[in-house]
Amino acid sequence: MADKPVISIIGRPNVGKSSLFNRIIGKRIAVVDDQPGVTRDRNYYTSEWNGEQLIFVDTGGMLPTDHSAIPEAIHEQVRIAVDESAVVIFLVDATTGPVDTDMQIAQIIRRTSPEKAICVVNKCESAERAFSKDEFRMLGLGEVYPVSALHGTGVAEVLDRTAEMVGKIQAAQNAVETDTGTTLRLAVIGRPNAGKSSLVNTLLHRKRMIVDSVAGTTRDAIDSEFFHDGRRIIIIDTAGLRKKSHVKHGVEYFANLRALGSIERCDICILMIDVFETIGVQDLRILRKILELRKGVLLVWNKWDVIEKNHKTFDQLVAEARRQFRELQFVPMISVSALTGQRTTAIIEKAFKIQERMTHRVPAAEFENNVFTWVRAHPHPAIPEDPVRFLGAKQLDGPNPHFRFFVTNPKEIVPSYHRFLLNKIYETYDFEGCPVVLDYRPGKRPKKRPHSAMEDIDSADVETEP
Repeated sequence: MADKPVISIIGRPNVGKSSLFNRIIGKRIAVVDDQPGVTRDRNYYTSEWNGEQLIFVDTGGMLPTDHSAIPEAIHEQVRIAVDESAVVIFLVDATTGPVDTDMQIAQIIRRTSPEKAICVVNKCESAERAFSKDEFRMLGLGEVYPVSALHGTGVAEVLDRTAEMVGKIQAAQNAVETDTGTTLRLAVIGRPNAGKSSLVNTLLHRKRMIVDSVAGTTRDAIDSEFFHDGRRIIIIDTAGLRKKSHVKHGVEYFANLRALGSIERCDICILMIDVFETIGVQDLRILRKILELRKGVLLVWNKWDVIEKNHKTFDQLVAEARRQFRELQFVPMISVSALTGQRTTAIIEKAFKIQERMTHRVPAAEFENNVFTWVRAHPHPAIPEDPVRFLGAKQLDGPNPHFRFFVTNPKEIVPSYHRFLLNKIYETYDFEGCPVVLDYRPGKRPKKRPHSAMEDIDSADVETEP
């Protein structure tokens, strides 16, 4: 990520930074709302302009004179974004003219990096507003560019100017990046205030995410890149997922959707649980969504440093969780402290092991023989009119363990027998943390052939329907 030019969009709250960010990248990635302060963390996205890859950063609104906890953290996030950037797009509002906050932000830019700033006046939907852009020259940042993030007017000119300013950097970005190892995409998922952002900051060894005791501080899904033992990892911090009945504001609704979208584009989900909170219905819904989307999962009990414990506490916690919730039977668990860093690197190691298991192929003959051993010892419940007989089984190619069974009456497979086969596969093969998928297809009786392990139960090579 660091090799590509970074373009940060900064400014005071509610001037349209997220709208401009979404307009530039052509997608609704950043949450947009009339309420000031919706964007709090830096939101990265790679986009292309004139054949060049540029990383655009949406930032929280700056409030330089407000030193309360969240505004001060936003101010720090913007300073970090400016330090990382090749170009800074300083966005102001044509409807208000220059205000004191704009002057203070411009002063910070002039003091730190005036050569990399572009002053852009947003909300210039009319010619009258566009003509008023010249009053922003008083900010002392040179040429002023009028745009309408809402309609897209003037955005191309800003991007052309941006491209000029990063000309030398562009040449370096044309080189093909060398892949230094396996890429793992991790999404940190869980209820609000479970410690997701603290975990991300600890893994990154820097203050990438805003952390606050108030639940709901993170609202966007934020991607960060780092390396662990030479292996590339993309980690996604997401907003805490709430029940639909608790999502009352539009901004929370979009944040929930974005968190769910993060599950779709990751490889492994880290499901964060506060050890002081019991596993709730919402946690199980999140887990079911992870498995439904066929992603790997690792359950992490956070805040382990402050709980009273002995050498049996963790084993007892795991056993009780699996006793209460069948869904957790084959989900690996680990206890950590995101605050102190205790066992956080073990999360990465376990995630890589789950990734390896996701693509593991079991020996075909061994698997089929095991299936017939299982169904011989524990036959499917009797259906007199049209009995279920297993004729064959195989593992399919794909990004997760997927097994197909050929049977005489697939529509009559009962849920309890499906669970029986699923448990047998988990118990026999090392697929802990993986979403194992089973499906059933009709099969035809085979022609007579030499004796095999399947012959005794009316089985052999299977001819399947296309």
